[in-house]
Amino acid sequence: MDRPDATEIGVAAIRAALASMREPDGSPSLNVDEIADVVLEGGWAAVVIGREEPPKELLARAHAHLAGAFPEVDFEVRAGRRVFRGGRGFGEGRHVVAVIGGKGGVGKSTLSVNLALTLSAMGVSVGIIDGDLSAPDLPHLLGLHPKETPRDFGWQIMSRKVKPLSERARPHKRFDVEVMSVGFLVPERMAPVLAGRELASTLLSYLVYDVVWQADILVIDAPPGSGDELHAIAEELPLSGAIFVTTPQDLAQMDAERTLALLNEHHVPVIGWVQNMAELNCPHCAKRIDLFGSSSRLSEAGLAVLGRIPFDVRLSTAADQGRPLVLGDPTGPIAFEFAKIGSAVRQWLSERQN
Repeated sequence: MDRPDATEIGVAAIRAALASMREPDGSPSLNVDEIADVVLEGGWAAVVIGREEPPKELLARAHAHLAGAFPEVDFEVRAGRRVFRGGRGFGEGRHVVAVIGGKGGVGKSTLSVNLALTLSAMGVSVGIIDGDLSAPDLPHLLGLHPKETPRDFGWQIMSRKVKPLSERARPHKRFDVEVMSVGFLVPERMAPVLAGRELASTLLSYLVYDVVWQADILVIDAPPGSGDELHAIAEELPLSGAIFVTTPQDLAQMDAERTLALLNEHHVPVIGWVQNMAELNCPHCAKRIDLFGSSSRLSEAGLAVLGRIPFDVRLSTAADQGRPLVLGDPTGPIAFEFAKIGSAVRQWLSERQN
């Protein structure tokens, strides 16, 4: 006998299950009128709780309660912009990882793209998001220039209506990696008009939760500094962990320390850090040349070094051509370093499946 799907179980049964949740003192965890909406489609269901800012623990408890009552259904529980899908928030066995740098120009986007491609080459299903809403570089770096935006992407993100999976936007795909970016909406020579925490939060939540991702690991190319976008990423998105990328000098690491303090405030674990443009091998004598002064700030803060990416003009040239270097030179020293980084990230995440 086939297991029933969410439609066969019905809205009333799901509402009743939620209404049966109890606090330790025996009082209801949710009032019946707080169950604002239930959306069903096949083996999937979304439940909307009518509280604007409930504790994250309430969403996790509601999800666990529903999953226990109806194990044949994939649930997501929503309240305001917060969403919980199991596991660490994005889904069982699925992860969201932010690539972060304290200042601009240290190579976050380049590292995000090459890391995503490296993980994909290892057999991991990967997606990547432009979290830097004011400087969306991913389409350029991946050579993506779509003539049409994904269906329903637009600026309908402001709607609070929960759509079934069949009506949600799908990401683009390039080199077997799923991709979503504000850059698909705004031409390269135009400035995105984005301002304020509210809009940044809404758009980032939309990109993570209202796009039908197949990816098991979602990489977010985060903005520099510690502004509205990064606050929204750290506070509202289900981050399993973050990776810092910075150049070796003290100034860059000082700025990264400020961002590290923000992550610590929101209890976001840091996987480690990557030294970018760490050195240059002289093309004439093959000796190593340090391009920057070195600093130990992040290491002293307890962050593990995941890898050291040497300076190589081919890295930026390949990026400008829309074909990242790990594809153009898959057996070269930079691809080897990214393989080390990818393996470390994959191992770290595998130890945190729940």
